[in-house]
Amino acid sequence: MTTEFETDHQAEMAKMFEQRVEAILRLGIEQFGLPIGIFSAIGEETYEIRQVFHPENALTPGMAFDLDDTFCSHVISASKVSAFHDVRESELADHPAGEKFGFAAYLGAPIVVEGECIGTLAFGSPSPVAAFAKHDIDLVQLFADSIGQTVAHIHDRKALEQAKKDIERSANTDPLTGLYNRRYMETVLRTELERSNRYGNSVVAGMVYFDNLKNLNESFGYDAGDAALKLFAKVASEMMRETDVIARWSDKEFIILMPETGAAGALNYLQRLTDRVGAEDFQAGSEHPRLTLSVGLGIAEKGDTLDKLVSRTSIAMHQSKQS
Repeated sequence: MTTEFETDHQAEMAKMFEQRVEAILRLGIEQFGLPIGIFSAIGEETYEIRQVFHPENALTPGMAFDLDDTFCSHVISASKVSAFHDVRESELADHPAGEKFGFAAYLGAPIVVEGECIGTLAFGSPSPVAAFAKHDIDLVQLFADSIGQTVAHIHDRKALEQAKKDIERSANTDPLTGLYNRRYMETVLRTELERSNRYGNSVVAGMVYFDNLKNLNESFGYDAGDAALKLFAKVASEMMRETDVIARWSDKEFIILMPETGAAGALNYLQRLTDRVGAEDFQAGSEHPRLTLSVGLGIAEKGDTLDKLVSRTSIAMHQSKQS
């Protein structure tokens, strides 16, 4: 649900930005008396049209050109507005952009974000026009600055959202294995149990116990034990489905939530996980100890609480360990 919300939010931000640029292009076309309006993004050598109004649709979003083949290269090198009411009588008379874009008149401004030019806002006409006034030059730069400020705001929002996600991920993640931690799993299990009690869907959880972790720590040092836990996390993550959730429950225990899985399928997965981890070539010092796991399965019953389900799963795991 969080991912869907974030995706929807990002899409809404992109839509609002597109609408803002569209409004600026329309307003510029009206104010300057130029029928073509373009918002572009630039790279070191590239120029890409992002949004455009063209009476004959000769230019469309996504079209890309060499930056040197555009009038925008002049805007960028000058770092200021370029205004040519009659290109044929200007220093750009022989520039390839005149023919390529069909511009006989051009008015363009750099879009700058945090000191870096990221694109241009430009207007043009296939016919010469009256000389541009200072008001026109100031206005097109104001429009470009407005777009730049919006881009900067979006970048700030994205940076803030990423920081929040990083903090949330850190709070929900076991630092050693990179798996979810107990706090996160408790929240997920409670949510699934509430859903199960309401709608009757099954909740199946497996507990995995690292049998020889204590021996690894005592015989080879804690670095070996940590390496074994990391190896287990890697294998488990590779084997699990996208809908499964695995978390480190305690030093030696892990819980795996397996939604929409029956007992037989869950047991099969836990057995395959045990076999796969045991088959890994794990090295501790000069030795290659085999990693062994004990597993147990718990299936939620109607009215189960988190403690009841975990207790049932733990009992099953200990029974497996003793057998």
